[in-house]
Amino acid sequence: MRITTLVKNYFAYIVLLVSLFGYNNSLYSQCPTVTNANQSFCDSQSPTIASLVATDNGGGIKWYATATSTTALTNATSLISGEDYFADDNTGTCGTRQSVIVTVYSAPTGANFQGVCVTSLSQATPTNPQFAIVGNNLKWYTTPSGGTALSNTAQLTDNTIYYISQTNPNTGCETSRLQLFVNVGLVPVPTGNSTQEFCNNSPHTVADLVASGNNNWYLTSAFGIPLDLTTPLVNGQHYYATTIDPPCESSTRFDVLVNIYEPNDAGSDGNRGICIDQVSSTAPFDLFNLLGGTPDNTGVWTGPITTTNGSQGTVDVSTMTLIGSPYVFTYTVSSALCATDISTVTISINPKPTVTVTSPPVCSGTPATVTATPSPAGTYSYVWTVPSGATNPGNVATFTTSTAGVYSVIITNTTTTCPSLPAQTTVVINPTPTVTVTSPPV
Repeated sequence: MRITTLVKNYFAYIVLLVSLFGYNNSLYSQCPTVTNANQSFCDSQSPTIASLVATDNGGGIKWYATATSTTALTNATSLISGEDYFADDNTGTCGTRQSVIVTVYSAPTGANFQGVCVTSLSQATPTNPQFAIVGNNLKWYTTPSGGTALSNTAQLTDNTIYYISQTNPNTGCETSRLQLFVNVGLVPVPTGNSTQEFCNNSPHTVADLVASGNNNWYLTSAFGIPLDLTTPLVNGQHYYATTIDPPCESSTRFDVLVNIYEPNDAGSDGNRGICIDQVSSTAPFDLFNLLGGTPDNTGVWTGPITTTNGSQGTVDVSTMTLIGSPYVFTYTVSSALCATDISTVTISINPKPTVTVTSPPVCSGTPATVTATPSPAGTYSYVWTVPSGATNPGNVATFTTSTAGVYSVIITNTTTTCPSLPAQTTVVINPTPTVTVTSPPV
């Protein structure tokens, strides 16, 4: 009897335990389950508690801020990135709550003013690595919302505002947009003449150098400080230009060699006179040697008679005449950079002067005067051959003698250096008459 009672009691306990176990399974089977413990959203979706995903197993879904909190969050509660949220059923008695860690992707991060320095505008694209923007799968727009994303090869415009979103890598949604003011600095390597030449007829400075674009100039190819534009240029010096579009500057510099040439110098005018009787015996000579100063030997001679020997200008005067005189030859020195300089050499063929010598007769003991009259008019020097005792002035000679004599003179035109042929005159000395005075007696 006792054994029967024990068996019955044992059976009753078994039934009770089975019943309780079945009840608990039924109870916990109503709790929600979370299959994705990491859920992400975009800020543009304005995610709330209602955005969280869990499986309702019949008991409803309530979300809590902690694993043990007793107050459920409302569906309108905004989600906070980095926070975890806990799922329970409507009763809040599921026991251990399953959690979800939330990530909310917002606009990409970066400075709101950025620039790129490019050598070609085709390099100013959204993918240019100079942009410092942190985000996933960035998309560029020209409007703060809506619109069509620019292609990765789209050419950005200088001084323009763009709007950039990033993409949630888990869901593919797009975030709000970062506002970015873009500055595009176009700084290609400068171009121009690699050799630049100047005439040293005035001071030349760095400001006279020419290269494409807006430039800085340096004395080195890779470093240094920009030269002041008033810096004098040095012959044979290399100068290096960059293109600047502040704050951008080209990394490669354009090399320019400077050559500075002295001004053309044709010397100063020269001349030479040749007496007509010496023309035929005058050997050819160089006009260059008649120029004054220090003329360049790169000039060209032109004139009424063809010259030879290049810049020396060798001329043959044997055909020159009094009628053709003066003969003017021009020496021209020119170059591509400096102003042309011109000098002349004048060859004059001069006539031989003539002279007439006159002397009135005088009485013995009276000073005689001899006068030389030259032709043509001009300035002359006089060389007299006179008897002893005579003075030898200019065109007038005087002497005192009782003996007749011959005066001879040669005159030379001091301008043309041409001498005359000798001219002479005889001075007549008349004896002093004697007189006898008689008187008849009266």
